Amino acid sequence: MPAQRVAPANQSPPDAMPKIGRIIFHIGITAAMFDGFWGLQTLALTKDYIGTQYGGHFQYLTILGLFGTIITMFLSGVCDYLPAIQSLKTIKRVFLLFAMPVELVISSIYWSIILFAPELMLPPNPDLASSAEPSAEAKDPLFRIPLLMDLSMHALPAVALIIDFFFLERKFKPPASNIGSLVLAATFGTGYSLWVEHCAAINGAFPYPFLTIMNLQQRIMMYVGSTVMAWLVFRGLNAIHK
Repeated sequence: MPAQRVAPANQSPPDAMPKIGRIIFHIGITAAMFDGFWGLQTLALTKDYIGTQYGGHFQYLTILGLFGTIITMFLSGVCDYLPAIQSLKTIKRVFLLFAMPVELVISSIYWSIILFAPELMLPPNPDLASSAEPSAEAKDPLFRIPLLMDLSMHALPAVALIIDFFFLERKFKPPASNIGSLVLAATFGTGYSLWVEHCAAINGAFPYPFLTIMNLQQRIMMYVGSTVMAWLVFRGLNAIHK
């Protein structure tokens, strides 16, 4: 009977070794998303409009979801480098449970409105408001951010989380997959609805034009519908994860 080979005492088990490919993926995605957010600081809308409002960038669901994804990807990179620390993996999975359905709802709503009714999502172009004779580059009545920046905030987070979940993570099991996901969705949905209503009461308008034209009952239906959609999206994705 052949003798079994015993690993040296000072050698880490295979699952405790850093995974370089995963580290590059997670940290690269983190850097790309943060670079997109940082680029907003150079735009006129940020300086003259968002920067002067109560709540600033953080009245936008996009930005809250983006930072949730940034934290998730950064924690994933740390877990890749220190795979033996189980507590970090648990924290990362909690953020993943929150961020993935939120980002998918953000992306689906954002791109649907951008394609069919962009005036309901984008604010007026500040260059037109400050100039009686706008240049050729400023003739678009809506403020549009550069495409790469747009993709880094409204597409990359959802795509990255989907890849991470299906190829680098195991599926969620009860109670996280049922009670945990429902509690997180309801808590965040309620919290954001109260926060954005509070910001709008001070600023006089909502961060998204489509919310401004809605009455309170319609906005409540929107908040509830988006929350339920996020929960159902997660349940569906988790169900098809092998």
